[in-house]
Amino acid sequence: MSPEDIQEVLKICDAGAADERGFRELPQKTTVTLYLAKSSVGLTVSGIEALAVRGHHLQARTLKGDLYLVSLDDVFAANVEGRAESKSARRAGFASG
Repeated sequence: MSPEDIQEVLKICDAGAADERGFRELPQKTTVTLYLAKSSVGLTVSGIEALAVRGHHLQARTLKGDLYLVSLDDVFAANVEGRAESKSARRAGFASG
């Protein structure tokens, strides 16, 4: 991904302004999952609550307080959780008709 791609993810998330450390915090109940791959080895980083772009690297802070530093070259996808509105609620069980 490029820095512009990450900025688009932050825009979709409605992330706040950067704090003094450069992190842009996501709104409450919104998290991001990043998918990375390097030399045929995959890594998934989930539960991200804040992101900071540092040149061609990305710092990701998770809900657990973990801090990841990854190369943007290795990130190939991002999933935003908690932003989409459900069009219809499905209940567990059988549909009655």
